[in-house]
Amino acid sequence: MLAELGNSSTPSVSFEGDAEERDKSVLVSLLEQLTNSTVLCPVFLDTPELVVVVSIQRYLRDPGNEEGSQSASGYFFDVTVTDQISQVKCHLAPVLNSLVHWNCLRVGRGIHLTRCSLVHDEKRLNRCFLQIEALELVAAECNPSLSIPSPSIEPLRSLTTSQRGRDLLRTLQMETPLKGGRLHYLPLWNNNDPYGREWAGPKTPPFPNVPLEGLGLISLQHLSMTWRAKVGFPHLLVRIMHKSRLRYYGRPQTKVDFPYQAYFEVADQSGMMPLVLWNSLCPEWYQSLHVGTVLLLHRYSVKQSYQRRTWATPCDPQIKSLRTIEICLNPRDPRAEIQIVPPQQVKAEWRLPDIKYNFITRLELDKLPEGFTCDVIGLVIFVGRCQRIRKEDSSEDFYSYRWVHAIDGSTEQPFVLELFATSQPETFQQIHPMTYLVCTQMRVVRELRPSGVMLNVPYLTTSNESQIFISGYHKGQPYTKDPKVQGFIQWVKGQRENDVMKRSVIGGYYSFPPAPNLFQEYCKNLDAEALLTSTSELKKEIESLHYREHKRFILQGIIVAVEYICHTDLAARLKAFPVQEVDAFVGSSSQPIRHLDSPEKDTRVTRQTEQLCVNPARRHQRQSTPVFNRYSLRPAAVQDADVAASTKGFSPGAELPVPPDKDDHGRCNAGNSTDGNSKYTWKSPTWSEIREHLSEHLHFGQLLSESIPQRFVYKHRDFLMQQHNLQAAVCSPVPAVSKMELQSFASACCHDYYTVTIVGVNHQVAVDVVFLPVLMSRDSHRILGLSMEVHDNALASVMASGYICDKQTADNNQLKEMPSCQDQIIKTAADLDNTRVICILDVYHHGEGKSEVILNKVYRMTD
Repeated sequence: MLAELGNSSTPSVSFEGDAEERDKSVLVSLLEQLTNSTVLCPVFLDTPELVVVVSIQRYLRDPGNEEGSQSASGYFFDVTVTDQISQVKCHLAPVLNSLVHWNCLRVGRGIHLTRCSLVHDEKRLNRCFLQIEALELVAAECNPSLSIPSPSIEPLRSLTTSQRGRDLLRTLQMETPLKGGRLHYLPLWNNNDPYGREWAGPKTPPFPNVPLEGLGLISLQHLSMTWRAKVGFPHLLVRIMHKSRLRYYGRPQTKVDFPYQAYFEVADQSGMMPLVLWNSLCPEWYQSLHVGTVLLLHRYSVKQSYQRRTWATPCDPQIKSLRTIEICLNPRDPRAEIQIVPPQQVKAEWRLPDIKYNFITRLELDKLPEGFTCDVIGLVIFVGRCQRIRKEDSSEDFYSYRWVHAIDGSTEQPFVLELFATSQPETFQQIHPMTYLVCTQMRVVRELRPSGVMLNVPYLTTSNESQIFISGYHKGQPYTKDPKVQGFIQWVKGQRENDVMKRSVIGGYYSFPPAPNLFQEYCKNLDAEALLTSTSELKKEIESLHYREHKRFILQGIIVAVEYICHTDLAARLKAFPVQEVDAFVGSSSQPIRHLDSPEKDTRVTRQTEQLCVNPARRHQRQSTPVFNRYSLRPAAVQDADVAASTKGFSPGAELPVPPDKDDHGRCNAGNSTDGNSKYTWKSPTWSEIREHLSEHLHFGQLLSESIPQRFVYKHRDFLMQQHNLQAAVCSPVPAVSKMELQSFASACCHDYYTVTIVGVNHQVAVDVVFLPVLMSRDSHRILGLSMEVHDNALASVMASGYICDKQTADNNQLKEMPSCQDQIIKTAADLDNTRVICILDVYHHGEGKSEVILNKVYRMTD
């Protein structure tokens, strides 16, 4: 079995051999070996067999499981693999969970199983499963033409000759998690989205007619006054006014099968009251209960409401608020009865309140106060990549979010929207430029700095009660009749598609809101010392990041070197070396590294990283053997900068080779590389001496292709959305343009950049980072929020402001064009020599050992 290189930047997995050779499933052979063994012990595979990951499923750890607690993880993973004949669901040993956390182990990836075991569930009868104890990751993706068998038990019938085989077969036929007693899986990257077959889709018409004649109805106001004196409550006829995102409250010690809840607010002619959908009713009903839906409720319970929750902001002041109690819909004791009243059966004499909104235009936003709640509609022109932040510092639970810009024609300025996942994955994952976006219950953010200066550009962020709708989901929504929505539709009809396409951007590095001008304002009321991270801690902090996690760090140190990388130089590098990416913490290695089952087996196992960068002389040798490029679990010591520079294979994480005419005398030098591209550099006179005594040098100074925003191409929208969304949990057909590399799309902005070397104040650790300043006339989507005051284009000013000026003030106070030549900017770098600075770093983990570290802003200590 070999991995073959295709036209794609990433190899694809293929299975070699004729049909007769592959008639026998390697997975079945492995299972037969395990089930027929007289001694239950792990099996080491001398010749690891190649399989492909079909799906990865996550679920809550069982409260009584000791193995999970030892792995310090609250979740388990089941991994389904195929050998192109059989498909088997396996449990991933918890010590390998980090492979999923870093997206090294993912669907479509080829893996070699090197150690497996058969595990019995001693708390349940006749249950056992295959557990992956150790594996090797093949540096290859599943070939799109590779046939993935449909789940079938037929290839595994041979296992029925033993009791263990029959137990295994019985377990594999179940769709519940393999380990422990959990009944359902969770989304792979957050806990707030509906996921799995248990979640019923929206109930579709025709709905059965609801008989209301003879029912004793009670109003919400009457219920609020008499609920303590009643045991059984009459029917309620209400309309849903607001809907919250799902809340998952599961913990390892939680014994509830479906620990979910969802808040709604419902109303009748007498007032509005909160309603809570509990536990297993959430999978059954959540996706069928929409704003505007009319419900007939019975066998509900009532209790005092939980006041420490967020509340939707009513748009109709005439509706009386009845928030002291809440209606509870429970799956048992008693089980609530829920009926959707068909829209055609709703009568005016019921006097149910209409759904009202508070839509604003972008022009009106500038006058609104902090915390104001509103609804917006706009045409999307920028969609940022999906990012994750932890709910708590040491938590495994994350929020998913992305930044979006949308225009509505009231002004040239777009809405800046911070959109967190709203339990609408079908919408959140499909947001792209050129779509019509509606966001409800958004909160205005207008940060007031301690100096009294208001944030230059306000933005909107989602609340727990926000709902998001895009093109294809607007039909039948109550807001379609709103006057401002109608006005937006008329404005869109007058727009030219090509004009909007020119402004449409997707992905890349994006930071908002901009950091304030003064460090004291950045810290606000927080202790500045508590915010600082030492350079010696930075490596560990970056290693701890999970896939697509974003985190900001503050370092103090001195800048000792700056190098300007021009656009053509970057393009040449990306073209020549499309996917050779290496972890910044490890050097190149030609040795295949196994993923051990336990850190105790090899004390050097501290991080799984992809090792795709190899010496060109060795690359040919390795392609001629069955052992192919694999991931490395061995952390190697950070290579000395001189050693890294001498590596023949290109490594984006390594320090760039120094041109012959660079010197260490603190002067700017313009040199020509072998491809004819100019480079401008500056190095402090003390850098050579400091460099000799460093204990570590972290290399993150190469701009990744994923950091570059791209022009949106509508016909390739599926591919572009796939690239900027989170990795799927289940293998699915790849878009037709899957072999197209990200860098083949036109860049949305000039991606010239600087590599900046920062040394900690103790001169022990240095780190190379990317500085990507905004160009005033070109980076339109990144310019929002910046003060854009004219400065002298000295490097210190550029790093402090975040942008390069195109104009300067002349003697008559008029703006005139000014040169922004990079050699002139680099020459001013000497002003930073031996100057203590505070650096704001944005760190983002792309997965597979790739981390993006970008210098956001620099403060001088004198500031």
